[in-house]
Amino acid sequence: MHKRCRKEVEFLAVYVREAHPTNGWRMVSNDLVGIKIKQPEAWAERLKVARECCNCLDIKMPVLVDDMDDRVGHAYSGMPDRLYLIDRDGRVAFKSGRGPFGLKPAELEQSLIMLLLDQASAAERQVAVPVSSDAEAWKLLPPAAKGAGRPLPVWARALARPLPRTTAAMLELDYLQRARSPLSPRLRGEMRWIAARANRCAYSEAYAEADLRRAGVDEADIRALASDLAGLPGAEKLALAFSRKMTLAADTVTDAEVAELRRRYGDGQVVAMVLLLAYANFQDRLVLTLNLPLETGGPLQPLDIHFLRGAAVSGRALAPPRRVPAAKPVAPGPQPGPDPEWSALDLAQLHKAMEAQRSRQGRIPVPSWGAVRRHLPAGYPADKPLRIRWSLVCLGYQPELAAGWSACTRAFGEEAKQDRAFEESLFWVVTRSLRCFY
Repeated sequence: MHKRCRKEVEFLAVYVREAHPTNGWRMVSNDLVGIKIKQPEAWAERLKVARECCNCLDIKMPVLVDDMDDRVGHAYSGMPDRLYLIDRDGRVAFKSGRGPFGLKPAELEQSLIMLLLDQASAAERQVAVPVSSDAEAWKLLPPAAKGAGRPLPVWARALARPLPRTTAAMLELDYLQRARSPLSPRLRGEMRWIAARANRCAYSEAYAEADLRRAGVDEADIRALASDLAGLPGAEKLALAFSRKMTLAADTVTDAEVAELRRRYGDGQVVAMVLLLAYANFQDRLVLTLNLPLETGGPLQPLDIHFLRGAAVSGRALAPPRRVPAAKPVAPGPQPGPDPEWSALDLAQLHKAMEAQRSRQGRIPVPSWGAVRRHLPAGYPADKPLRIRWSLVCLGYQPELAAGWSACTRAFGEEAKQDRAFEESLFWVVTRSLRCFY
């Protein structure tokens, strides 16, 4: 990370008190590898140990040494180790868990990427697409059976021209997630806020806070979400920790954590949480990538809009013809490093890993197609049995939320008309970056 981003970011390591000195909490594992250090009693001794550490570990970034009063270690709760990201205004943008078990560099890296995007200059951060007015957007969207003419969120006005039917489906899904989710209004607002804060998406933070206020949550409780959550009830704290982990490093969620969520909330509510966080992270990335500002009068209340479908919209609300974009030079910047873990695999190893994944016990029971079919929402395609397990889980436990998501993906597939090789390549990059076997 330091090697890739050092031109844009200042990296510093701070050497603090020894966590396992020979005259303190001595560790046999340290003794076995020859690490036997007495707790320094003077700053010169601490400096000497820090230098030995740098030489032994070949640390390339600057290393600072804490004073003997341990002011930095205490201020940042840095024992035994911790990762921080500080923005240009001196605010803490990210704080890892306490090491060694809470030390997850992947979480820091994602926060760093989001911060670099967020702190780009105003000249570089112009809205990436034209934003229609409310009146223009309504002319582009499919006809609405309910809620037509109401002020629209900025993301809907930005997408109405290139993807009108996808935008319509997204507006309906947004209402489902904000107003009809089986999660309590407070919990879904809190989970949405945690995801937005982790993604550094001020737009979604503002929306989550507005929804929490409508749910009767006071300002003190909203502000407390930025703390370590220690004062929250156990079940609520568990759900919010899950929200943050799913946003920053979903591949590190454990079987035990999901099992405890199921015990506390039940299978249906856990699936609702996953669908909420999938939608939250999708919307955050959309808003951040297009650099969309909070609309005038926003945050808006959940919009109960229903669009006509089928013959009623035949020949209307059509996406414009797709054109191959002109080639443009790519601006220089940090390039991703090699992926030695992936490069080391051959085809036989990949097949073996896939077979191991297929034999893995899932974290939640998968309903049968017969059970799922009985509860499908009206109008959902049911002519062919589903075999995809995540579809069975989502539709089996949360048919309304899952159908709303599927409506968006179907509309996008019909409107986007992406080159298949490009689409699958992009899908591979995303899933590999998230370390998702699927």
